[in-house]
Amino acid sequence: MPRTRTVTVDGLTFSEDGWTSPDGYTLWLDDLPGWKDGPGVRRERAARMNAHGEFGERGWRDARLVTIQGDATCPSEEVTALAEQHLAAVLADGLAGVLEVTDTATVPMSSGTYLFSEPKIEYKNDTTLTYQIQFICPKPRKYGAAVNAVTGVATAGGGLGYPLGDPLDYGAAGTPGTVTLANSGTADTAPAFTASAVTTDMPFGFTITHVQSGSRLVYSDAVLLGQQIRLDASDGSVLLEGYADRSAKLTVREWTRLAKKSAGTWLFEATGAPGAQLIVEVRPAWW
Repeated sequence: MPRTRTVTVDGLTFSEDGWTSPDGYTLWLDDLPGWKDGPGVRRERAARMNAHGEFGERGWRDARLVTIQGDATCPSEEVTALAEQHLAAVLADGLAGVLEVTDTATVPMSSGTYLFSEPKIEYKNDTTLTYQIQFICPKPRKYGAAVNAVTGVATAGGGLGYPLGDPLDYGAAGTPGTVTLANSGTADTAPAFTASAVTTDMPFGFTITHVQSGSRLVYSDAVLLGQQIRLDASDGSVLLEGYADRSAKLTVREWTRLAKKSAGTWLFEATGAPGAQLIVEVRPAWW
């Protein structure tokens, strides 16, 4: 089966196999420069005084510029005019969208995006258009589908029950209170954490420890029954119920990112809260 790519943005789909809209026009994708290529590199350069060369400075990846280009074939002039209007309106309001790319040779990936320049739309003939639309992805990584795992707080297991019986009763199994997730991509990625007071309050807050580095996130305020606190390493946000800023209550903020092609383990602790729960979410990332 030949490799096929498909791009979806703002309600339109552009495919190398052709995608026919409900209005009757078919969008064909010819090329996708900027997506398969890595983003540009930004680096401060400083020459060495009275010496050869220059100082070695760290580089940073620039925003990703992506262009979709191809044809739109239409059954009539009226449908051609409609296709022209729809192509000209892609993310035209200036607000953010999502560029979703499906490639039969790899996993689906996406990136937040904005319209970067005016769409270029021309007529090949009365019923065929050519288009070129350029987008900018401020965050240059491409992200796969999120993976997540859940754990309760660490609890000790039971011991041998007396009087001894056959078979032996070792009591209830303990809970390690840890979650392990992997980043299969080629770029580092930021995990997110959702701590919930499921069946009891968390009167003393909670601690999340990255086992490999020992780095900690310590939330020092009470979390009431039914409440959720979400911590996102991508922007350092700490939100109660998805909207209320509680970043001042994160008294230890040793954020860590998950390196490319690696796994991370996180330990969840919440003193006096046996009914607390932690969900860890990781989105694999690629350059």
